[in-house]
Amino acid sequence: MKNTIDTVINLTRRNLKLKYKNSILGYFWSLLTPLFYLSIFVFVFSRAFGSVENYPLYALTGLIFWQFFNNGINQIINSFISNAGIIKTIFVPLKFFPISAIYTELISFLLSLIPFTFVMLFFGLQLNAQSLFIFPYLAIFSFFILGIGLTLASLNVYLRDVSILWNTLSPALFYFSPIVYTASFVPQEYLWILKLNPLYYFFEGTRSILYHGVLPSLMNLGITATLATVAMIIGVFTLKKLSPGMVSNL
Repeated sequence: MKNTIDTVINLTRRNLKLKYKNSILGYFWSLLTPLFYLSIFVFVFSRAFGSVENYPLYALTGLIFWQFFNNGINQIINSFISNAGIIKTIFVPLKFFPISAIYTELISFLLSLIPFTFVMLFFGLQLNAQSLFIFPYLAIFSFFILGIGLTLASLNVYLRDVSILWNTLSPALFYFSPIVYTASFVPQEYLWILKLNPLYYFFEGTRSILYHGVLPSLMNLGITATLATVAMIIGVFTLKKLSPGMVSNL
């Protein structure tokens, strides 16, 4: 058990160093990216979504969690390929690489959440006891990301088109998620299509906590916990099935 934890910690530390290596701004990119997008969306959509109370806070609470999701998937999907040298040289259980990848993004996100809290306070965030629930909810979201990432990373070893396909589809997924708009702007007859997107429920939950200042509904918690569980089961199953031939395909 101790060896397992030490290995994951060492891989996570290595990922963090590599992530910001030779970068002038380094860690600050995780702050600047969502703020850059926020400035664009506020400038372009603030009038269109004028009925949304405190639109900058609404958009920012979506953008920072989208960045965590997107960066997490991107790190995990290439976790086997980028560590091919280690995998072929020494024996390290394959699951450690995607796990360390999500830990890397989780640490980056938690660090960025500190200054972002001040930014959100500036935009009107009201902190209360319910705000602390963002951390267990973030754990559920992390399991969901890891589950999806495990499936994509395992397939990507055999079909490198998977990572290319993900990079092609992720912008569409961004606009298919209620990040910079509310579900109320979607015509009622098409709302069911929006709800087919699993991210809809995660953004609904994070907005309940940070934007509305209340706990997510029991239904939302049930749906997101189920989505995370199913994603993990599929991810672990896919990795187990495809792992025997992975080393030779790296």
